[in-house]
Amino acid sequence: MDGYENVAEDMEQAVRVDKVSNVLTLEEIANLAAEGGQPAETLMNVVALIAKRFHTDVCSAYLLEPDRANLVLAATVGLRRECIGSLRMAVHEGLTGLVAELVRPVAVEQVKNHPRFKYFRDAGEDAYQSFLGVPLIERGVLQGVLVVQTVEARVFSDREIRMLTEAATQVAPVVSEARTLDRFIAPLQERLWALARNLWWSWDHNSSSLFLDLDPARWSELNHNPVALLAEIPLSKLETRAAELMLHSRVNYAYRRMLEYLEADRTWGARHAGVLRPHPVAYFSAEFGLHESLPVYSGGLGVLAGDHIKSASDLDIPLVGIGLFYGQGYFRQRLDMGGWQREEYLKTVVSQMAMEVAIGKDGRPVVVEIETRSGRILAKVWRVKVGRRDLLLLDSDVEGNAPEDRQLTSRLYGGDLRIRIRQELLLGVGGLRALKEQRCRESPVKLCSPHTLRCPPATTVSMRVWLRSTLDLFARRLGFHRKACWDSAARIPTMRMNFSV
Repeated sequence: MDGYENVAEDMEQAVRVDKVSNVLTLEEIANLAAEGGQPAETLMNVVALIAKRFHTDVCSAYLLEPDRANLVLAATVGLRRECIGSLRMAVHEGLTGLVAELVRPVAVEQVKNHPRFKYFRDAGEDAYQSFLGVPLIERGVLQGVLVVQTVEARVFSDREIRMLTEAATQVAPVVSEARTLDRFIAPLQERLWALARNLWWSWDHNSSSLFLDLDPARWSELNHNPVALLAEIPLSKLETRAAELMLHSRVNYAYRRMLEYLEADRTWGARHAGVLRPHPVAYFSAEFGLHESLPVYSGGLGVLAGDHIKSASDLDIPLVGIGLFYGQGYFRQRLDMGGWQREEYLKTVVSQMAMEVAIGKDGRPVVVEIETRSGRILAKVWRVKVGRRDLLLLDSDVEGNAPEDRQLTSRLYGGDLRIRIRQELLLGVGGLRALKEQRCRESPVKLCSPHTLRCPPATTVSMRVWLRSTLDLFARRLGFHRKACWDSAARIPTMRMNFSV
């Protein structure tokens, strides 16, 4: 009987595939556009037609927001309509985010068995088991994600995946127009999220006080993290709270001030550092202390590096920071009942960080690779917006790495000498390759050395080993000019280098 059932399933799938041999045509999309008028209405008509042609229970279109860090539900058939404009996710969370992150189709028969599965309760997704998502790309640039879902478990064939991809290609121009002309999220929510995603708010009292007033208790409990705070507050509650406290004018004022700050052209850097525009300074450091909500620092060196980036932003000096993203950060200290110091590491929730996936010049997420004696190490790159400046953080917790390499960047200043050297190798060589992907060529490089004065000699040796090996590598392969300088912070010789990467 099992054999007959399998044959029946194959025949049913074959019939289903034949029915969707043409999901959408350009003529049909043109007709839908004529009927709907506005891009948002056209998009709703398109997803309804795809769901019907593809015999799925859900078809949804998610648009990539202008900062390319989040997706927002713009049209759907099958999910709750009231979620349009309010359901949003980072590109590094959920299966839909995975499609945007990989920029390729993702098909899953049983979503709850997938490690990237995330349940969005408000959307009413609990009944759906199968998932197929394809990227919406126009002129080589990601515009969003097209998703179909079914109640019953379904294995999507290669032909079905190919046809939905072709349909996405036809729909992409409509999506691009919708992203340009229509608003899919409330202005208050959009502006608060824009403020939260740029760490400029952390040294602007008026902006930080907005998040404090939204929910003082949770603001403190969440370690003053606006991204985590906003993720917890539904749009209806946000609007109610803003009305009660008369926050709309304050939000608009803070948002306008941030835009004026970011777009200003009469700055100190414009007058005195214009020569660095095409070749911004690359600032390497093992830690950056920007704010407690981004725990990638331990103390003085990190705070110094963070202040350098903030100052470069205020002065508008072209500079990009390069560091490592530590999934568990630096240890927290506490005293036990006996008075002894105990250390504990807390895992960082990436979706609650003010970070986004760094996009390369080819429009895809940046992934760098370095070679070591024990094999290659891959690292994805996060981008943190610090006012006018960017901080790039390399993260080795990616598929394809050995288990020990996935843990390589889990802790700041953790592990033995071998781990420290491998971290520094990833920071130096991997950071330079990340810069290349970000179009930063022939940049002057500043190496901010570790805590040499208060670390054991092995740390100094590891830094020198890293410097020597890195300099030798690029001297052989790339060619550069270097000269010794004096680091006023750590009081040890460091290097400035000019080279083409």
